[in-house]
Amino acid sequence: MIAAIFFSLVILTPAFPDTQSVAADMELYARGRYQNAWDDLSGLARTQPQDANVFLWLGKTGIKLHRWDDAIKQLERAVALDPKNGLMHLWLGRAYGGKAAHSFIVNAYSWARKTRQEFETASSLSPDNIDIRFDLLEFYAQAPGLVGGGKDKAEAQAQEIAKRDPRMGYLARAQILEEKKEWDLALQELLQATSKYVDSAGPYAELAELYLRRHDYKDAEASARKALALHASDRAAKLCRAAALIHLHQDLPDALSILQELAAGPLSDDDPGFEEIYYWLGQAYLAMGQKTDARQAFETSLGFDPDYSRSKQALAQIKSPPDSPGSSALGILALLRLESDHVPYPCEWCR
Repeated sequence: MIAAIFFSLVILTPAFPDTQSVAADMELYARGRYQNAWDDLSGLARTQPQDANVFLWLGKTGIKLHRWDDAIKQLERAVALDPKNGLMHLWLGRAYGGKAAHSFIVNAYSWARKTRQEFETASSLSPDNIDIRFDLLEFYAQAPGLVGGGKDKAEAQAQEIAKRDPRMGYLARAQILEEKKEWDLALQELLQATSKYVDSAGPYAELAELYLRRHDYKDAEASARKALALHASDRAAKLCRAAALIHLHQDLPDALSILQELAAGPLSDDDPGFEEIYYWLGQAYLAMGQKTDARQAFETSLGFDPDYSRSKQALAQIKSPPDSPGSSALGILALLRLESDHVPYPCEWCR
């Protein structure tokens, strides 16, 4: 999840006009009904053309729909209306990053530079906003120097984060270490965080996800349970626990129930995305032998994100001929192993 903070894992909710229509659109967004939200917000933008927040949420919805050009247009409008608001620049940077990820290499570098510029502007306008600094840290850690990335810059951001929030400083350092594939050192940072901040769910949730990525499913499940004992509504911890149970092939009805609850929403921008939740829902169904339900879950995942590679791979395995390795129990286990080897890179253009 650490890398996943870039686009889907941070919630930054500015003040919104207190109207029934806007509240309804925000609920549609939280429930994953992005096209409905887009349609309603488009109408609202025509009646409130000077409200930057309307264009912010319209742009955010465009990002969810992978309509990068439309998202950029709306978010550029939001920035023009409220140029001193760091959140507007942050989301515009995210839209530029999405465009970069879906562009040919020559154009991608240009969009990447725009991403960095917007993140840096957002941070300069809101220097104490930790979420903005994490986006900037991830850009610096993942992007090549040609577009302004650099490990030294990432480490400087980690220091700034630690100054403002020592607890989050541990998570920032762990993130950089994981980018460097220094797994043991990243683990030590998170273990120190759980030891120092025993009443905080966040470090335990991050630790659970690192364990999951390193195939230590027993410790992943235990750490997720600790996070949930401290913060029962932590959706990232819930997802991590369900994924660990599926890998362990234990308490599968419990894992399925967790995932069905998450899939029903609502989800914030700080929560796992619907595409990831439905992917794991498909894996839960597969583990329980419910192939038809699994296929539907993977297809729903791809409806939220057509580029979500794990669901693509899983669906291909399901559709493989009966006598092929992918359709066997061993094939399913191999698929689970493959996905856990995958550390998500929200900005694929940085690779």
